[in-house]
Amino acid sequence: MKIEATKDFKRPRTAVLTNFGNPERIETVLKELGATVQRTSEPPAMAWSCSLVWRDEPRKFVVTAQETAADETVCMKLVSDLATAEMTLDFYDLEDNGCRVIAATELTARTMMAKLALQSLRLVRGKAEERLTRFITAIGRK
Repeated sequence: MKIEATKDFKRPRTAVLTNFGNPERIETVLKELGATVQRTSEPPAMAWSCSLVWRDEPRKFVVTAQETAADETVCMKLVSDLATAEMTLDFYDLEDNGCRVIAATELTARTMMAKLALQSLRLVRGKAEERLTRFITAIGRK
């Protein structure tokens, strides 16, 4: 399942990109989502071992992030036993010295339970896109 989202920031691209390359910033956002987070790799190829309670059980997952095109693209990946999410974030300058972030995420279920959850998300695609926009906003804000 593919989910896309766009977010415009009123700050220059370099300022927004700085947040996406800051491991502490990403950790803060993951913790705000309720995850326990332990950094396992430093920039430029950042990685975290995480856990989140879903359906009354702790679910472990790994998050990786790396800038793949200097000052243009960051790729993030989340891998768990249930699903994989691969996100490409492209950063563009706006005329008013702002920055547009366009995210494309491919979600792949790995279990029957995750497949059912993804089917539910397909029915409310707007809600999934809204969550992705909130995630981008949380990392990119001041």
